[in-house]
Amino acid sequence: MASTKIIKGIIGACLTPFDDNDQIDYAALEKEMDFLLADCDAVTIAAVEAAEYTMLTREERKELLKVGTQMVDKRVPVIIGCSSPSPREVIDLAEYAATIGGDFVQVLMPLRPWGGQPTIAELMEFYTQVASVSPLPVVCYHNPGPGADPPQDAFVKISEIDNIRYFKESSRDITKISRLIEQIELAGRGHYFTTMQPLLVTLMLGGSGATMPPPGTRIGAQIVKAFRANDLESARFWARCYALFPGKWAAYGLPPVMKSAMKHFGVDIGNPARPYAPVSPRDHAQIGQFLRQVGLIGEAPPNPKALIDAANFLAQEDTFLR
Repeated sequence: MASTKIIKGIIGACLTPFDDNDQIDYAALEKEMDFLLADCDAVTIAAVEAAEYTMLTREERKELLKVGTQMVDKRVPVIIGCSSPSPREVIDLAEYAATIGGDFVQVLMPLRPWGGQPTIAELMEFYTQVASVSPLPVVCYHNPGPGADPPQDAFVKISEIDNIRYFKESSRDITKISRLIEQIELAGRGHYFTTMQPLLVTLMLGGSGATMPPPGTRIGAQIVKAFRANDLESARFWARCYALFPGKWAAYGLPPVMKSAMKHFGVDIGNPARPYAPVSPRDHAQIGQFLRQVGLIGEAPPNPKALIDAANFLAQEDTFLR
């Protein structure tokens, strides 16, 4: 039976581990799940583009969804990635998600299959088709670039559709964030989740939390913990970490940077699927140094001076394609 628990806090976006032959490494996936479950209030599987689900065959994707859900074993709600520009394919995946024990399905706002932005009416029709027959509640997912980037009114209209319960919105646009929290979350139409960098602002405005890949989840969990304890000084410190990580290495994209960082936590989930490259050895070392300096790994306690020192050091270093 699907979870009825309302999700608040951090949703961990599981990354897909690959071995040297670009096959899913399920032993590494189990270690990643344990890492996520130490910090997260829910997890997504093959639900964000950083999870590299587009590099999988349909059969590989479904097997990943099934095995990943089994690994979670009902410890937290599981959000199953079902994104496709085809409503029929989304519905097929949503029905499959229900049979393997998923709790929610996450569906990207699609671009038109031939390219270009859909109209609000087209997005309304898309989500109405999906939500009206999905056996599980729907998370409406916004990620401009891979998906559509409609005006704010589209989100508010979509929130009126039955069975759409959550919004994961990735713009990092404070104007959009504040309006959607006001007109969706605080209006009782759904629960609003952002991404890493605006997490603290989102919580302060009344939003539910953020979805992010590991090990960003470890920072996010510290922000949520400090915010709930009314320790805004600590919350600000951890939020400032997102200014440098993963942003300093953003030109690589999320999977190379986050997979590099996970190795420093002792959880090796491989590299991005080929032909896409990992971070350079020098950047890998710098990522590890940053994580140690701010107290995420090692014995050094977190402190603002260490964050300033890390920022000053990285300011002297160029990154990417050396």
